[in-house]
Amino acid sequence: MKITRYIQSCLLIDPSGEEGSPSKFGKLDAVIYTHEHADHFSPELNEQFVAAGVPVYANASTAGQMKSQPNVVGDGQEFSVGALKIKAIELPHCLLPDGSDGPQNTGYLINGSLFHPGDGKELDGLQVDNMALPITGPDVSMKDCFAFAKQVQAKVVIPIHYDKIGANPETYATFAGRFPQFDYQFKILNVGQSAEL
Repeated sequence: MKITRYIQSCLLIDPSGEEGSPSKFGKLDAVIYTHEHADHFSPELNEQFVAAGVPVYANASTAGQMKSQPNVVGDGQEFSVGALKIKAIELPHCLLPDGSDGPQNTGYLINGSLFHPGDGKELDGLQVDNMALPITGPDVSMKDCFAFAKQVQAKVVIPIHYDKIGANPETYATFAGRFPQFDYQFKILNVGQSAEL
């Protein structure tokens, strides 16, 4: 599986509009959203995807922000996009700066080997080799993100969700390397950079 990182949390999932027009992504089989926050979802860009005939998948809360009805996915639902088998998994959004709950947040398990949790920071009962790991957020500490990667028993983590707040993924990789219990590899991708998993 080839993964390309765009700004903030956009891998295969969550194009937020700051990446530019849909043409920047090339030919798309689908667009998938974890939740409705502006750094993950743009109503305007979404309408451009729809106009281009690209299927869109989102949870019910995010779908409610769209003019065009997407494919609404629920917790545990499985669907296919091309050769990819995808499972939607609900997990709580991290708390907001005032301590309130975030919106509905849906993570996606892709081909059983890569998990993108949106803005979640913990999930019991999932084991996965590769994880897109939010390393910062309104309620995500370095301790939280390291514990999350350990919780799902990830072997490789791709840091995401740090462009807006300005965390340095290299610093996280250095700190993780100091503790033997964090035995996963950090695979840091710059914007536009790809990796094979």
